[in-house]
Amino acid sequence: MRSLVKQLLRNREIRRHTAAPADRLHPPTRPDPNGWFCVAFSDEVRPGAITTRPFLGGEVVVYRTPRGLLRAVRPRCPHLGAHLGVGGTLDGEEIVCPFHRFAFDPSGACVRTGYDLPPPKATLTQFPVCEANGSIYVWRHALGLAPQWQVPIFGMDERQPFSHNTFDIAGHPQDVIENAFDWGHLPALHGLRDLVIEGAPVMGEPISTVTATARGTVMRQSRQSYTLTVIGLATIAARTRLPNGAGDLYVMLHATPTTAGRIQLRFGTKLELAGLPFLPERVARATALPVARLLGAIAQRVASVDTGADLLMWHHQEHVEQPKLARGDGPIGRYRQWARQFYTDPTPSGGPTDAAATGTSITNGSPAANGVPAVNGSSVVNGWPVANGSSVDERKAGRSEV
Repeated sequence: MRSLVKQLLRNREIRRHTAAPADRLHPPTRPDPNGWFCVAFSDEVRPGAITTRPFLGGEVVVYRTPRGLLRAVRPRCPHLGAHLGVGGTLDGEEIVCPFHRFAFDPSGACVRTGYDLPPPKATLTQFPVCEANGSIYVWRHALGLAPQWQVPIFGMDERQPFSHNTFDIAGHPQDVIENAFDWGHLPALHGLRDLVIEGAPVMGEPISTVTATARGTVMRQSRQSYTLTVIGLATIAARTRLPNGAGDLYVMLHATPTTAGRIQLRFGTKLELAGLPFLPERVARATALPVARLLGAIAQRVASVDTGADLLMWHHQEHVEQPKLARGDGPIGRYRQWARQFYTDPTPSGGPTDAAATGTSITNGSPAANGVPAVNGSSVVNGWPVANGSSVDERKAGRSEV
């Protein structure tokens, strides 16, 4: 197993061996879920940058204007269909098509052409986009509904980016997120010991929380405290408290559907130090951030070994619709009931549609443009603000000791 994981991390792909990927052996039949899906880490889309990402059978162009406005649009120019991600540029706050120099402002409206003549009444198809916790999300709903909930904000230090990797694998987002509630695999696959874990999906809520303590394979003599925040069928955000209050280690795992039976896995790690008590205060203030970045990059490589083992499982895993569950598995059955809320029946096939694009831009979890109102009645899950009254009902939480 470790040799396969090392090969995966070295080559950023899962090379062929005796087993075929799941999508080759078993044609995918499950639809894509609704929700927010990560298309990039924040440092991948800097001011003035334009990037293209695969997304739900199609593509999405994500860009950030010099003033910092974040937008996600359909790649095709409405003029003659040129791809805005291939040669497109930013001129001030406007994205400019390379073909005929048609320019579009942040609202998506065409404001000028390359002919110095009045522009046509043309607009880009925009998708709801938000940025939270060092990650950029695009909203998808099979029926084109506007965002129905918001991504929770963790209050991280935004000065420090994540160290991250991206992998293209066979799989489905639901199976990836199931890992947060598949407690039996933690000692079996990852070697965690003395595991005490509790939490369960809260029916009807898009956010769920799991807390755990365990002895790991790296720090065997120290019990680590973990908090997992599950965000829809897209993200597992893990926070580990370092011993003696030294700081927090954040790990983000994002699963984004790209084509039928395939996903992009984005995995990032960031270390935030509470201080450097062994150094003079002035020196500690000046060096804490670069030291945290260096240690965070090292932590990313160490954590990638564990995540790499999961990637191999997902890449070859056949989804079992009616699993033969056993005691000690964790609340997998409850998780699958909870996951049903993210699907629309019937679900149209294909990628993002014009109906799914509402022209909404959301920054730090708050709607910012084109008529989608902010959601009132925000509450708190595990100390983080969320929308639509999401909260944890402790009476429904499960508990297990493995």
